[in-house]
Amino acid sequence: MTRPGAATVLGVLAYLNAAVNLLSAVAAVVLLLRPQQVQLLFGDSVSDVYWVISAALSGFLFFAYVWLAKGIFAGLDYAWTVVNLLAIINLLFGVLYLFQGTGVLMVLISVMALILNNTRGVREWYGTV
Repeated sequence: MTRPGAATVLGVLAYLNAAVNLLSAVAAVVLLLRPQQVQLLFGDSVSDVYWVISAALSGFLFFAYVWLAKGIFAGLDYAWTVVNLLAIINLLFGVLYLFQGTGVLMVLISVMALILNNTRGVREWYGTV
């Protein structure tokens, strides 16, 4: 079976999402290393624990999306479930990053991924129909 265009777009989006999460992790590490950082969201110094958790979660999502993109391009059956699960998690996580600058992009990519992943052609590509 030929890979549908929507599956190709999903694979590209997965790699794009990985890049955005990598940028978020780097931003969190940079802000962790800057003493007395102030965020508009908090209006005061932010605990280092916040930045460590933020960097760790973004780093995990980076690796998860790289693994997922490979599965999408190969048409592996786990990809449909994982795309939906990670898109929902990333959608919620993206809301937390709205004030950090990458949240809007994360939310938009996640919504697009949910829509494309549930088209009939993509589900047939994964063999989940």
